[in-house]
Amino acid sequence: MNPARFTREIGHILSSSRASTLVVADEFRDLCESVRPEKLGGVVSVQDIVESSGELSLLDVSDNDPVAIVYTSGTTGLPKGATYAGRQLEAIRRAEVEVHPELHPRVMAAIPMPHMGFMARIAATIDRATTTVLIDQWTARGALELIERERLTRVGGIPTQLALMLMDPEFERFDLSSVRECALGGAPASPELVRRIREAFGVPVTVRYSCTELGVTTATGPGDSDEVVAETVGRPLPGVDVRILEPRGDGIGEVAVRSTAMMSGYWGDPEGTAAAIDPGGFFHTGDLGWVDADGNLRLAGRTREMYIRGGYNVYPVEVEAVLQEHPKVALAAVIGVPDEVLGERGKAFVIPRDRRAPPTAEELKVFIAEHIADYKVPDVFEFRDELPMTAMRGGGRRDGPDRKPAQRGRPTSRRRPVQPSGGPRSGVRPGAGSAVRVHGAAAGRGSLAPPGRLLR
Repeated sequence: MNPARFTREIGHILSSSRASTLVVADEFRDLCESVRPEKLGGVVSVQDIVESSGELSLLDVSDNDPVAIVYTSGTTGLPKGATYAGRQLEAIRRAEVEVHPELHPRVMAAIPMPHMGFMARIAATIDRATTTVLIDQWTARGALELIERERLTRVGGIPTQLALMLMDPEFERFDLSSVRECALGGAPASPELVRRIREAFGVPVTVRYSCTELGVTTATGPGDSDEVVAETVGRPLPGVDVRILEPRGDGIGEVAVRSTAMMSGYWGDPEGTAAAIDPGGFFHTGDLGWVDADGNLRLAGRTREMYIRGGYNVYPVEVEAVLQEHPKVALAAVIGVPDEVLGERGKAFVIPRDRRAPPTAEELKVFIAEHIADYKVPDVFEFRDELPMTAMRGGGRRDGPDRKPAQRGRPTSRRRPVQPSGGPRSGVRPGAGSAVRVHGAAAGRGSLAPPGRLLR
């Protein structure tokens, strides 16, 4: 579990997972004990395991037995456990090895260990004899020092992390010659940032698109241009089918994905699973997108209001609910706005209960951080007499603090807005209702062979 979560989220994960034993770092033992459910058998430290004596035995499990539960957040902000069996980890391993065939890669743990990037790809990590260098806390300077000292071959992370590394005033003094690729994911990146990363490190830059429930989905290739890397999320990885559901006249529809690598379902939540995966086996991502003439998936927006701040998903409805518990707040709306470093950041519009004695931004930040994870705290606060249309997201005005916003998609900075009907970056989109199947060289530069399918 990510210790950055608030205690109530940790408690929910421990209860819903029905965990029998919890292994923790010593500094988090008290936190976990404070929210420990009655059925949790024990809390042990990593050091306890290292110092223990006893024989290890192999478990007798089938390919369909659950082996990993990776927690994410649902549209209400409550964590859900995406469940993976052995067969799915093997499918992810096959896809990963075809995309990155190098043996003995050396990488840095730039994201928390509970992230899907570690949990669901552990089989691929073992298969390639990967060396993963762990760090207590990521900093740009520390990352640069680690790359030089450990001779890392691949640098991965959210665009925010790479941007901060480039901003280090002593960037040029570090020996980064061991790096062979920079891989981005989890948040938007501009073509300018992609170009700067490629030129600074002198290696190809690739981008991936996926989510906790899918394991692997699409990726760009090493030969793709800066614009393709920044403005698309590439082509399907092996064994992955991507479908555009109910495309509008401009070709944009909801992105749905089916693959042998996707989760079995949400742990202990059959209703949530049925709502996320349709009878045809496609997971509905909530993203809006379309497929260009080169077979690249382009994202145009989201069907939900979630935004991504520095690689972390933030659900406005959860933040709004906490804000409106503050005694000085009558009404609040939260949106994601573009940010050069974080990709997106939170902005809160607040109507004070007493306009003569409004709360301060700092006061609200402290209040929110006491209730939910600190990365969900809005960065900017704007106090108003009424809420702007952009903040309300539903198109109409909220006329009271208990009224919920309409659940409707909004433009997002996850990718640059596309121009599917023509324009310098749109390419030629397939005709309505056509099927796009990408094979071999038709996948364009840096083809990921054998690719999956893009289905309209």
